[in-house]
Amino acid sequence: MGLIGAGLTAAAPTVALTKSIVRAFADTNRIGLAFGFRQAAVPLGGATAGLILPLVALSISLAAALWTLAVLLLIAAGLVAGTVKSTRDRSQARPPLGPTPWRPVLPMFAASALYTITQIGVIALLTLYLVTARGWAPESAALAFALVMVTTVMLRVGIGYAADRLPLRRVALFRVTGLITAGLLLTAVATNAHPVTVVFLLLAAVMGMGWNSLAFTLTVSLVPADRMGTSQGALNAVIFTSWGLAPIVTSRLVEATSWQVAWVFLAIASVLGAVIARANQQPRPMAITDVH
Repeated sequence: MGLIGAGLTAAAPTVALTKSIVRAFADTNRIGLAFGFRQAAVPLGGATAGLILPLVALSISLAAALWTLAVLLLIAAGLVAGTVKSTRDRSQARPPLGPTPWRPVLPMFAASALYTITQIGVIALLTLYLVTARGWAPESAALAFALVMVTTVMLRVGIGYAADRLPLRRVALFRVTGLITAGLLLTAVATNAHPVTVVFLLLAAVMGMGWNSLAFTLTVSLVPADRMGTSQGALNAVIFTSWGLAPIVTSRLVEATSWQVAWVFLAIASVLGAVIARANQQPRPMAITDVH
């Protein structure tokens, strides 16, 4: 029960972090880059934890690994408390909340859900595919996975930078990432008989993780400041739901059919996400000055 509770509460800071980033960068024209670094930290932290915690658990104990994780979380909390300051005047009464404008952001929610299915469907089964379908050694498959994570870090920062340079093309950038991912997956299917298919699959894994900063940048641009927490909480809930379902659906599809059918399914999900994202309204210029 403790692990379940820790997992549930660990998701809570995500929305608060989003609001802090917007408050700090909204007036700098660097909001996309800020979200790029924020999303780049996810694979970087995941890869670091994947290297350190198993070593601690195997060399000492599982309890030691959990204590290590707890200490790191406390350090992170202390750093946040010491650097992120509240700007709200507590002496002023909070104004009543306005309605949440769901219609502008619903296409981005749906597109993000479909992109997540593709992203996690590929990533969750990547090493298994390399070992069982391509005959790779587990160590080589793990190295390829680490390479994907490192490349994703750079891609997410680069896309965040591009989002700031091309503010009127953010939706187009979001759609392009999905279409390129789908094209790479379909190319991997078409070249399945040749070793080069692995290259296309690895590129698809990287590109399939590049959209996240754009999703957050776009959604915060489409809602009032006082409803940012609600909209970001809903976006994260959609993403995490798809995150949990993607490995289950994809693995069942592989068992019932083949790896190639699974890649085609994930490509279709990515294309559908790109099509739905086209309905997303062009975000207004970012001008948020009272994020609480």
